[in-house]
Amino acid sequence: MGYFHCSVSWILFAVFIYLFRQRQRNQFKLRRKMLNEINKNEEQYIKARLDELPSWVFFPDIERAEWLNRIIKQAWPYANKYLDQAVFRDSLVPLIHATSSILADFSFQKLDLGEIPPRIGGIKVYTDNVRDQIMMDIEVFYAGDACIKAKLKGIVCGIKDIQFVGDMRIILSPLINTIPLVGAVSYFFLKKPSIDFKLTDAGTLVDIPGLNDLMITQINDIVASMMVLPNRQVFPLVNDIQIAHLRWSNPQGVVRVFVLRAQNLIKADITFLGKGKSDPFVRVKVPGSVEYKTKTINNTTDPEWNEVFEFPVEQYESDAIDFEVYDEDPGKDDFIGRAQFRLNALVDNDPVDTWLTLQDVKKGSLNVRLQYFSLTKQKSALEIMERKNNSMIKREKLSKALLVCFIDRCTNLPRSKKNRREPNPFCRIKVEATEMKTRTFESKTDPEFEYVSQILCANPLHEKLKIDVCDARNNNEIIAYFEMPIKQIFDTDTMTIDTQSYPLRSLSEPLDRATIILRLSLFILSPGRSSASHLNSVVRTPSSCSTQSFDMSSTSGTNIITDGKRNLTNEMSLRTSLEGENSSKSITSGVQTHLTPNVHRSLLENRITPDRKSIVISDDPDLKSAQYGKIKLGIRYAVPRTSLSVTIYACQGLIQVHQQNLPDPYVRVYLLPDFKNDKKKTKSVHDTFSPKFEDLFEWPASLVDVRRQRLYLSVKNNSPFFAHEQTYMGDLQIDLSNLDPEKTSIAWYALQEPNTSGGGIMKIKYDTFELNE
Repeated sequence: MGYFHCSVSWILFAVFIYLFRQRQRNQFKLRRKMLNEINKNEEQYIKARLDELPSWVFFPDIERAEWLNRIIKQAWPYANKYLDQAVFRDSLVPLIHATSSILADFSFQKLDLGEIPPRIGGIKVYTDNVRDQIMMDIEVFYAGDACIKAKLKGIVCGIKDIQFVGDMRIILSPLINTIPLVGAVSYFFLKKPSIDFKLTDAGTLVDIPGLNDLMITQINDIVASMMVLPNRQVFPLVNDIQIAHLRWSNPQGVVRVFVLRAQNLIKADITFLGKGKSDPFVRVKVPGSVEYKTKTINNTTDPEWNEVFEFPVEQYESDAIDFEVYDEDPGKDDFIGRAQFRLNALVDNDPVDTWLTLQDVKKGSLNVRLQYFSLTKQKSALEIMERKNNSMIKREKLSKALLVCFIDRCTNLPRSKKNRREPNPFCRIKVEATEMKTRTFESKTDPEFEYVSQILCANPLHEKLKIDVCDARNNNEIIAYFEMPIKQIFDTDTMTIDTQSYPLRSLSEPLDRATIILRLSLFILSPGRSSASHLNSVVRTPSSCSTQSFDMSSTSGTNIITDGKRNLTNEMSLRTSLEGENSSKSITSGVQTHLTPNVHRSLLENRITPDRKSIVISDDPDLKSAQYGKIKLGIRYAVPRTSLSVTIYACQGLIQVHQQNLPDPYVRVYLLPDFKNDKKKTKSVHDTFSPKFEDLFEWPASLVDVRRQRLYLSVKNNSPFFAHEQTYMGDLQIDLSNLDPEKTSIAWYALQEPNTSGGGIMKIKYDTFELNE
């Protein structure tokens, strides 16, 4: 540069100007693109960003927490100083020093939590579950400017750009009649939170894709072992509170999930000729439980798995079953759809057989069968569950009981024989093929595990609980173990053994003082929410067990299953009462129910099912005098999608339009007056006066707009263009002003004379339900 008599600063200045102008141009392009999208289709632009909105926008029972965010923002600088000195330096550093001699010189070089505080996305409060507790679910988001640097053995390593997203549950329990009114605060995550960060200084040496992902996975596992259900942290507010009792969690029930089949999945592996298949499998998970995975079915978009999984349920009011479908690949598996089923829609029903429409993909549906079991301490329920399970296929995999094991701590564990060093202990809990593991403690002979495990038992009277205490420092060698037949717990009066100390044994030499402190409790599974009422009912009618058996090959049930045929026999079969009815059979026993996946999705997304007491045989005088036939419709407002959903099931008794040929009817439907141009029609059914359609149509609109519309249907004959046949077969107009978003209407309506506009406008029927098809 000296040759041209130019300074390097001029080059730096030019680079700075270029980068600045480039940044300005990018921002301008982004704003222009956003405005163009809004001008083209404002509604589509807003819908495309729905995922970025907080949960309180979609769920009215989740409340905004902006007042709390303002408090956190104002107090964050002071909390920053407190966390720096009192928590990290005064409490955390001594604990790190005590864990191992290698960490004796560990120290924080920089601890700045930044100026951006965490945010609370929404809060949902439960006060009706238990009388002496308050439970809250809180969405926690953090994407701040924290910077933390630590020094060990002269090496400095730091992290920054920490991102954290998680759903935390806080339980205030027990409520007491003295200040502070709450005895303790328990907090935990419902599922593994999402954690991400960037490494600085020496940490950049391992900041490569493989090692970085492995490290983040390890951190997530450590958090899960401490603060993800069924594990929890407890902070006592008064002195006379037993923390061990609060760490103990009894689940509310067990959900049994049959993953049956899928249809019309997307093709993840596309060949050069445009053809392709997928190798699908399903991951199933419930908050607080392990994640299960089905086998992989190769080269198909319509796989059949027929696999069963069982999950303990902590809170059915708020929990959901998540299904994720993937295409298996040698590298990273491809996502091909997800679905969710809320457990509160399951607990009051018989076994639910349903098609779930896969989300976040263009097409695909998943067929699952679900049943909820409550937990009881009545020993007679075990025989009932045994008879029920024996009537099903895959019965060897089906559970009858749930064992909850709380490992409080171990004492006086043996040291290593070679160098007399303290072990790095962890516990491995095993019942038959089920195995769980606690977190590992460094150099401890008296580790306090405080670990809760929930183990499903297929044969509780013949299975054995085994706990191996292993030393991670010595190749996971078993240094002590404990065994107990589960029948010993079953034989107690309450099927519970309160916190008690048991001697540990060794494979090589006797142990004098080594003990393990446990709390054990056994629960028997019982179908439905109320185990006591169910047992009383079944004891009076023993045959009901075989009548209501839940078999993989059965097609009966409360809800809906498809066998691939376009055949609608009935929308619903009445359930057999499990709360003490004298008869063991439903009035519609043996009636099978078939619906296609799309129709079933429409009926289930609001989780609204007609109440059994309100279903009566229709005696509508309009139907008796229907000269032009009748049409069966399902009408409801889908709140999650803010759209009107209309299902056209079938027609009966249509008029004859030709002297020799049978008609080929179809139905045209639209909304008046605002949606007249958005006309929809069913398929045409050939040569019949009683066609069955089972077609679903939706109109995205607000409830206020929908209530201003009229639903117009016209039944037509699909005649050839030059044929001398009558086209119109019947009309119908329904006023939607009485549309109830909390109800689903399934009813027959009388068709009116063709081409009679405006006459005989009918209301939505909510008080009838047709059974005699």
